[in-house]
Amino acid sequence: MAIVKADAYGHGAVSCARIAVESGAANYLGAGVIEEGIELRENGLNAPILILGSIFPDEAEDLVRHNLATILCTQPLAQALSKEAEKQDKTVSVHIKVDTGMNRLGISPENLPTLLDQVRNLKNLKIEAVSTHFSSADDEDLSVTQAQLEKFQTALTILQKEGVHTPIVHCANTSALFKFPESHFNMVRPGLILYGVLPSPSLRPVIDQGENPFQPVMQWKSQIILLKPIAKNQPVSYSGSFTTQRDSLIATLPIGYADGLHRMLSNKMDVLIRGRRAPQVGNICMDMILIDVTDIPDVQAGDEVVIFGRQGDEMISVEELAVKGKTIPYEILCSVSKRVPRIYT
Repeated sequence: MAIVKADAYGHGAVSCARIAVESGAANYLGAGVIEEGIELRENGLNAPILILGSIFPDEAEDLVRHNLATILCTQPLAQALSKEAEKQDKTVSVHIKVDTGMNRLGISPENLPTLLDQVRNLKNLKIEAVSTHFSSADDEDLSVTQAQLEKFQTALTILQKEGVHTPIVHCANTSALFKFPESHFNMVRPGLILYGVLPSPSLRPVIDQGENPFQPVMQWKSQIILLKPIAKNQPVSYSGSFTTQRDSLIATLPIGYADGLHRMLSNKMDVLIRGRRAPQVGNICMDMILIDVTDIPDVQAGDEVVIFGRQGDEMISVEELAVKGKTIPYEILCSVSKRVPRIYT
């Protein structure tokens, strides 16, 4: 299952899903909410699609109409799906979600028999899969994930005793895919790694053992729109959060937090210009940021600027921005707004 939720982590869900399916890399797609699944269907994606975040009962009509599957852990949703599927003369697939320690979506293993008694005989409802989600597979401490996996095995035993044999069993996210081969079963759910980004530093030693290290597939670029000489001791941007320490040359770029460049990165990040690092200065604005290019030889308006990605021998990674912004790579990527054009090569 290729996870393309959140607009494929900012990469463009339709294009990424199409590549994953047409290349044969994936035979199932994972979306976060029903609107994402519908968007994929309306753009010609016919592969099975699972709504990982589940749905509300009043969304059953749209789910069935677009031949989507959903996570299931409650009787009311099962009844709504069954009723709507019967009305449309279709069969709707559900994936039983077992809560093994995330304490988010899902049903506890001990309550599985009750749920199965409530839903197994509902018309037009197919229990296609059983799944869980690991809370801590990214961490260096593997004990939490190991305990969750054991709890999931208990759930599978309960299902077997109840006579429920699902065609699909899945629980491995990106980190579990590499750290816990016993969690693969017959389907895995790679997400961030599909886009060449590691979810946490703890995965680096595992990845580096392979012959083909993963590379980020997305770069974020802009251009210098204006160069302006600024005298020493002058404030820059809103609230004067940066003061020039010398006579400086300041470049303006036409991107800002409305494009997904977090304001919390103000005065903390670099960009790449002419193969060199240059510091961002002043508060990041809604539509613009300012860069100190005093030390960049021959810099000109129109020069390419790399926000993250490679230029020459230098690279700024998503992971670097995440550390500087005290967040995770997922948030950096998912924040790149739709007003930033995606160009596929």
